[in-house]
Amino acid sequence: MNNDMFIKQYLKPSTDGLSRQFTHSLPEIPDLKKCGEFIVQSELEDTFSTNIILKHESAGTGVRLVEVYKSSENRIKGTFIRLVGTMSLVKKGYPFLFLDAVVTNLNFRTGEQEDLTTRVVIHFPQAEGKGREMFLSRLSGQADAAGLAYSVGGIDSLPDFWGPLWRFSASGIHLDAMRTLRNFAWEAYSHFCSQTKEDPNFDYRPVQHQMVFANAQTEHLMFRKLGLSVPAEVQAAFFSVLVAGV
Repeated sequence: MNNDMFIKQYLKPSTDGLSRQFTHSLPEIPDLKKCGEFIVQSELEDTFSTNIILKHESAGTGVRLVEVYKSSENRIKGTFIRLVGTMSLVKKGYPFLFLDAVVTNLNFRTGEQEDLTTRVVIHFPQAEGKGREMFLSRLSGQADAAGLAYSVGGIDSLPDFWGPLWRFSASGIHLDAMRTLRNFAWEAYSHFCSQTKEDPNFDYRPVQHQMVFANAQTEHLMFRKLGLSVPAEVQAAFFSVLVAGV
Protein backbone atom coordinates (compact mmCIF):
# COMPACT_ATOMS: atom_id res chain seq x y z
CA MET A 1 0.00 0.00 0.00
CA ASN A 2 1.29 3.42 -1.01
CA ASN A 3 0.35 5.65 1.95
CA ASP A 4 0.79 8.88 -0.01
CA MET A 5 -1.51 7.62 -2.78
CA PHE A 6 -4.13 6.57 -0.21
CA ILE A 7 -4.01 9.96 1.51
CA LYS A 8 -4.32 11.94 -1.71
CA GLN A 9 -6.70 9.81 -3.77
CA TYR A 10 -9.13 8.09 -1.40
CA LEU A 11 -12.78 9.07 -1.99
CA LYS A 12 -12.51 12.58 -3.39
CA PRO A 13 -15.62 14.79 -3.29
CA SER A 14 -17.95 14.23 -6.25
CA THR A 15 -19.69 16.98 -8.19
CA ASP A 16 -23.47 17.19 -8.07
CA GLY A 17 -23.94 17.06 -11.86
CA LEU A 18 -27.02 19.29 -11.68
CA SER A 19 -27.60 21.57 -14.68
CA ARG A 20 -28.43 24.99 -13.23
CA GLN A 21 -30.71 25.78 -16.17
CA PHE A 22 -33.36 23.64 -14.45
CA THR A 23 -33.09 25.19 -10.98
CA HIS A 24 -35.37 27.87 -9.60
CA SER A 25 -34.57 31.22 -8.08
CA LEU A 26 -35.21 31.23 -4.35
CA PRO A 27 -38.28 32.88 -2.84
CA GLU A 28 -37.56 36.44 -1.75
CA ILE A 29 -36.75 35.69 1.87
CA PRO A 30 -34.60 38.44 3.42
CA ASP A 31 -31.01 37.51 4.29
CA LEU A 32 -31.36 33.94 2.98
CA LYS A 33 -27.96 32.29 2.59
CA LYS A 34 -26.87 28.81 1.52
CA CYS A 35 -25.37 26.92 4.44
CA GLY A 36 -25.09 23.34 3.20
CA GLU A 37 -25.28 20.97 0.25
CA PHE A 38 -25.98 17.23 0.37
CA ILE A 39 -25.73 14.50 -2.25
CA VAL A 40 -27.62 11.24 -1.67
CA GLN A 41 -27.49 8.60 -4.40
CA SER A 42 -28.51 4.98 -4.79
CA GLU A 43 -28.33 2.31 -7.47
CA LEU A 44 -30.72 -0.59 -7.03
CA GLU A 45 -31.65 -3.03 -9.79
CA ASP A 46 -32.39 -0.86 -12.86
CA THR A 47 -32.95 2.40 -10.96
CA PHE A 48 -30.62 5.27 -10.21
CA SER A 49 -31.91 7.79 -7.67
CA THR A 50 -29.88 10.95 -7.16
CA ASN A 51 -30.78 13.70 -4.68
CA ILE A 52 -29.13 17.13 -4.64
CA ILE A 53 -30.26 18.90 -1.47
CA LEU A 54 -29.51 22.55 -0.74
CA LYS A 55 -29.99 24.07 2.71
CA HIS A 56 -30.49 27.80 3.29
CA GLU A 57 -31.03 29.85 6.43
CA SER A 58 -31.99 33.43 7.18
CA ALA A 59 -30.49 34.71 10.42
CA GLY A 60 -32.65 37.81 10.37
CA THR A 61 -36.04 36.09 9.96
CA GLY A 62 -35.29 32.71 11.55
CA VAL A 63 -36.49 30.93 8.41
CA ARG A 64 -34.86 27.75 7.13
CA LEU A 65 -35.42 26.60 3.54
CA VAL A 66 -34.32 23.24 2.12
CA GLU A 67 -34.80 22.43 -1.57
CA VAL A 68 -34.37 19.17 -3.44
CA TYR A 69 -33.50 18.38 -7.05
CA LYS A 70 -33.92 14.66 -7.58
CA SER A 71 -34.20 12.11 -10.37
CA SER A 72 -35.33 8.53 -9.83
CA GLU A 73 -35.14 6.82 -13.21
CA ASN A 74 -35.41 3.29 -14.56
CA ARG A 75 -32.44 3.13 -16.94
CA ILE A 76 -34.00 0.33 -19.03
CA LYS A 77 -37.56 1.63 -19.40
CA GLY A 78 -36.75 5.34 -19.32
CA THR A 79 -39.52 6.00 -16.79
CA PHE A 80 -38.84 8.56 -14.08
CA ILE A 81 -40.05 10.73 -11.26
CA ARG A 82 -38.13 14.00 -10.91
CA LEU A 83 -38.32 16.55 -8.13
CA VAL A 84 -37.54 19.99 -9.52
CA GLY A 85 -37.20 22.28 -6.54
CA THR A 86 -39.25 20.45 -3.93
CA MET A 87 -38.80 22.43 -0.72
CA SER A 88 -39.47 22.62 2.99
CA LEU A 89 -39.91 25.91 4.80
CA VAL A 90 -39.94 26.40 8.54
CA LYS A 91 -39.68 29.28 10.94
CA LYS A 92 -38.81 28.30 14.49
CA GLY A 93 -41.98 28.12 16.56
CA TYR A 94 -44.25 27.55 13.54
CA PRO A 95 -45.30 24.45 11.53
CA PHE A 96 -43.38 23.08 8.59
CA LEU A 97 -44.54 23.88 5.07
CA PHE A 98 -43.71 21.39 2.31
CA LEU A 99 -43.99 21.86 -1.44
CA ASP A 100 -43.50 18.87 -3.76
CA ALA A 101 -42.59 19.89 -7.32
CA VAL A 102 -42.71 16.85 -9.62
CA VAL A 103 -42.26 16.14 -13.32
CA THR A 104 -42.96 12.53 -14.31
CA ASN A 105 -43.79 10.32 -17.27
CA LEU A 106 -45.59 7.74 -15.12
CA ASN A 107 -49.26 7.32 -14.30
CA PHE A 108 -49.35 7.10 -10.49
CA ARG A 109 -52.51 4.98 -10.53
CA THR A 110 -51.60 2.39 -13.16
CA GLY A 111 -47.79 2.51 -13.26
CA GLU A 112 -47.92 2.82 -17.05
CA GLN A 113 -45.68 5.21 -18.94
CA GLU A 114 -47.55 8.26 -20.19
CA ASP A 115 -46.93 11.77 -21.47
CA LEU A 116 -45.10 14.21 -19.24
CA THR A 117 -47.04 15.71 -16.34
CA THR A 118 -46.18 18.47 -13.86
CA ARG A 119 -47.52 18.22 -10.33
CA VAL A 120 -47.14 20.58 -7.39
CA VAL A 121 -48.49 19.49 -4.00
CA ILE A 122 -48.37 21.74 -0.94
CA HIS A 123 -48.59 20.29 2.59
CA PHE A 124 -49.08 22.25 5.82
CA PRO A 125 -49.08 19.61 8.59
CA GLN A 126 -49.64 20.59 12.22
CA ALA A 127 -51.27 23.88 11.23
CA GLU A 128 -54.51 24.26 13.15
CA GLY A 129 -58.05 25.28 12.22
CA LYS A 130 -58.23 28.97 11.42
CA GLY A 131 -54.53 29.24 10.74
CA ARG A 132 -54.64 26.50 8.12
CA GLU A 133 -57.75 28.05 6.56
CA MET A 134 -56.01 31.43 6.40
CA PHE A 135 -52.98 29.90 4.71
CA LEU A 136 -55.02 27.94 2.15
CA SER A 137 -57.19 30.97 1.40
CA ARG A 138 -54.14 33.16 0.83
CA LEU A 139 -52.48 30.55 -1.39
CA SER A 140 -55.65 29.84 -3.38
CA GLY A 141 -56.34 33.55 -3.89
CA GLN A 142 -52.92 34.02 -5.46
CA ALA A 143 -53.42 30.98 -7.69
CA ASP A 144 -56.83 32.26 -8.79
CA ALA A 145 -55.33 35.62 -9.72
CA ALA A 146 -52.60 33.86 -11.73
CA GLY A 147 -55.10 31.60 -13.52
CA LEU A 148 -53.69 28.37 -12.05
CA ALA A 149 -56.23 25.59 -11.54
CA TYR A 150 -55.97 23.57 -8.32
CA SER A 151 -57.78 21.22 -5.97
CA VAL A 152 -57.73 20.69 -2.21
CA GLY A 153 -58.23 17.32 -0.54
CA GLY A 154 -56.82 14.84 1.92
CA ILE A 155 -55.13 11.43 1.79
CA ASP A 156 -56.51 8.71 4.05
CA SER A 157 -53.08 7.16 4.66
CA LEU A 158 -51.76 10.32 6.34
CA PRO A 159 -52.47 11.13 10.01
CA ASP A 160 -55.18 13.64 10.89
CA PHE A 161 -52.67 16.34 11.88
CA TRP A 162 -51.40 16.41 8.30
CA GLY A 163 -54.51 18.16 7.01
CA PRO A 164 -55.61 18.61 3.38
CA LEU A 165 -53.21 18.84 0.44
CA TRP A 166 -53.27 21.68 -2.09
CA ARG A 167 -52.65 20.32 -5.61
CA PHE A 168 -51.78 21.71 -9.05
CA SER A 169 -51.49 19.38 -12.05
CA ALA A 170 -51.00 20.01 -15.77
CA SER A 171 -49.88 18.08 -18.82
CA GLY A 172 -46.35 18.82 -20.00
CA ILE A 173 -43.43 20.51 -18.25
CA HIS A 174 -44.35 23.71 -16.40
CA LEU A 175 -41.26 24.95 -14.56
CA ASP A 176 -42.60 28.52 -14.57
CA ALA A 177 -45.70 27.35 -12.67
CA MET A 178 -43.42 25.64 -10.15
CA ARG A 179 -41.46 28.84 -9.61
CA THR A 180 -44.65 30.85 -9.26
CA LEU A 181 -46.13 28.45 -6.72
CA ARG A 182 -42.92 28.35 -4.69
CA ASN A 183 -43.18 32.13 -4.36
CA PHE A 184 -46.91 31.96 -3.58
CA ALA A 185 -46.29 29.31 -0.90
CA TRP A 186 -43.64 31.45 0.76
CA GLU A 187 -45.87 34.54 0.69
CA ALA A 188 -48.79 32.63 2.22
CA TYR A 189 -46.51 31.07 4.85
CA SER A 190 -44.96 34.44 5.71
CA HIS A 191 -48.45 35.91 6.08
CA PHE A 192 -49.48 33.01 8.32
CA CYS A 193 -46.45 33.57 10.58
CA SER A 194 -47.12 37.31 10.78
CA GLN A 195 -50.70 36.66 11.92
CA THR A 196 -50.00 33.73 14.28
CA LYS A 197 -48.35 33.69 17.68
CA GLU A 198 -45.02 31.90 17.86
CA ASP A 199 -44.91 28.75 19.99
CA PRO A 200 -41.40 28.50 21.51
CA ASN A 201 -42.15 24.88 22.56
CA PHE A 202 -43.50 23.74 19.20
CA ASP A 203 -43.09 19.95 18.91
CA TYR A 204 -41.85 18.98 15.44
CA ARG A 205 -41.40 15.30 16.28
CA PRO A 206 -44.76 14.08 14.88
CA VAL A 207 -43.87 15.42 11.41
CA GLN A 208 -40.25 14.30 11.67
CA HIS A 209 -41.23 10.75 12.62
CA GLN A 210 -43.92 10.59 9.94
CA MET A 211 -41.56 11.75 7.20
CA VAL A 212 -38.42 9.80 8.10
CA PHE A 213 -40.03 6.50 9.07
CA ALA A 214 -43.58 6.14 7.71
CA ASN A 215 -43.44 8.25 4.54
CA ALA A 216 -40.04 6.86 3.55
CA GLN A 217 -41.38 3.31 3.63
CA THR A 218 -44.64 4.28 1.92
CA GLU A 219 -42.81 6.00 -0.93
CA HIS A 220 -40.40 3.06 -1.30
CA LEU A 221 -43.40 0.79 -1.86
CA MET A 222 -45.06 3.32 -4.18
CA PHE A 223 -41.90 3.56 -6.31
CA ARG A 224 -41.79 -0.25 -6.45
CA LYS A 225 -45.33 -0.41 -7.86
CA LEU A 226 -44.31 2.13 -10.50
CA GLY A 227 -41.31 0.05 -11.59
CA LEU A 228 -38.67 2.10 -9.76
CA SER A 229 -36.38 0.66 -7.09
CA VAL A 230 -35.67 3.40 -4.56
CA PRO A 231 -34.57 2.15 -1.12
CA ALA A 232 -36.48 3.28 1.94
CA GLU A 233 -33.09 4.22 3.42
CA VAL A 234 -32.51 6.77 0.65
CA GLN A 235 -35.97 8.25 1.11
CA ALA A 236 -35.36 8.47 4.86
CA ALA A 237 -31.99 10.17 4.27
CA PHE A 238 -33.39 12.98 2.16
CA PHE A 239 -36.48 13.37 4.35
CA SER A 240 -34.24 13.72 7.38
CA VAL A 241 -32.53 16.73 5.78
CA LEU A 242 -35.93 18.27 4.97
CA VAL A 243 -37.10 18.13 8.59
CA ALA A 244 -33.92 18.36 10.69
CA GLY A 245 -32.40 21.42 12.29
CA VAL A 246 -35.35 22.84 14.26
